[in-house]
Amino acid sequence: MTSSLLWIAPLVPTAIGLCMLLVRNPRLLGVLDVGGSTVVLGLALAIASQVDAAGPVSAAGILRADELSVVFLVLVGLLAVATSVATVGWMRQELAQGEMRADRLRYYYALVHGFIATMLVTVLADNLGVLWIAMEGTTITSAVLVGFHGHKHGLEAAWKYIIVTTIGISFGLFGTVLVYGAATHAQGGVQAGAMNWSTIVALSHSLDPGIVRIGFIFVMVGYGTKAGLAPVHMWLPDAHSQAPTPVSALLSGALIKCALLGILRFHTIARGACGPAFSEGLLLLFGLISVVVATPFILVQHDLKRLLGYHSVEHVGIIALGLGFGGRIGVFGALLHVINHGVTKALTFLIAGDAINRYGTRDMRKMRGYLGLAPWGGTLLLMGAFSLAGAPPFSIFISELMVLRAGIGAGHYVAVAIFLVMMIVIFAGLIHHVGQVAFGVADQTADRGREARWPLLGMLLLAVVMVLLGVCMPAGIDRVLTRATEIVLG
Repeated sequence: MTSSLLWIAPLVPTAIGLCMLLVRNPRLLGVLDVGGSTVVLGLALAIASQVDAAGPVSAAGILRADELSVVFLVLVGLLAVATSVATVGWMRQELAQGEMRADRLRYYYALVHGFIATMLVTVLADNLGVLWIAMEGTTITSAVLVGFHGHKHGLEAAWKYIIVTTIGISFGLFGTVLVYGAATHAQGGVQAGAMNWSTIVALSHSLDPGIVRIGFIFVMVGYGTKAGLAPVHMWLPDAHSQAPTPVSALLSGALIKCALLGILRFHTIARGACGPAFSEGLLLLFGLISVVVATPFILVQHDLKRLLGYHSVEHVGIIALGLGFGGRIGVFGALLHVINHGVTKALTFLIAGDAINRYGTRDMRKMRGYLGLAPWGGTLLLMGAFSLAGAPPFSIFISELMVLRAGIGAGHYVAVAIFLVMMIVIFAGLIHHVGQVAFGVADQTADRGREARWPLLGMLLLAVVMVLLGVCMPAGIDRVLTRATEIVLG
């Protein structure tokens, strides 16, 4: 089944971004931002509805939406709306503080919509070459946003991000070429759609397993760099901490998940060509390394946004662990964790941005009494922290429990034991850090102004989703995740 919505979805933010370059009125830019993001979410839900009703849809053999891509597509749309709503108030603060010049505002908004467009192409790409190009496109648009303010540390983080991820994604390109070569050999030459994931996965059982193994290793390093998997995560804490707050939310909540989708596409091919043991073992290794490496940095961190950045490394590792443990419970839990972490991390980054504006610093040792300064924000900060730490009744507890059950069921007892120890340590460290920020007596220099309405609205939207997924599983989400799990498992 074909659908023109697949083309329209990325074209909408692209067109709106170009229109924004012609607009100088801050209020109109905000309206375009929120309106455009809402349309993107509406299109994502419409595509999801088509897929749910009739199965995968495609467009010109280049773009394709199935239940797996729909999970990531709707997540990008949801976070686009939440961050755009929060940006309205955030931009007013930036303009008032002199952090943002009014004449540069249109460039910021245009870049954000370009960033969203490239993420949409990434999750909708059927052609593996288009997937790689779109992933590189996300680097270009988001790197400019990381260093947008022109501060020394922001520019350093942007350059580090460009260099590390470009080198990494080059490995992904080489892996893509190897898998494509194996596919053309199996087909007896170049055929129409030979580079499409849907074509390659259908004939994966006839691919040369040796070439696919090598290709998947390169893909894991390449796309794993963009996803923030340790030990190739070096760019992530810097970029996520230096980017403007709404961009940090999109980077951590959506972008690194898009890179994980790239890994998932090749994982399904590798499962068919080599059996599940090889790719699952590699995912398990990267996942365990990520959780272990992130733990000490979380404990000793004083920068609030860097703390959240290292938590992203940890949670990407948990997703990889779920995929590595395998089975229906492991894969379902990993995909659910994609949603749960994306929503929760975007929420906590938005709250962190408000706290940083109030205290004028990112150093948590100088932040006290946030709950008293901002009752709504402080409450949401505590909720987000407990969710990130894996406490019930929040959504991350459910997906982490599923990953844990999958590991026990698969007999990976050593990995499960290490995972459990790291989770306990991280829980204690995160609650200690956030508790110090939330409670106590605020310094006299802290901003005691009213909580801004628009950022709070964006945060509340994400908080509702976070709590909802923790206490119940809507039938539609359960159905899509079940079918997505079947796609991954073949």
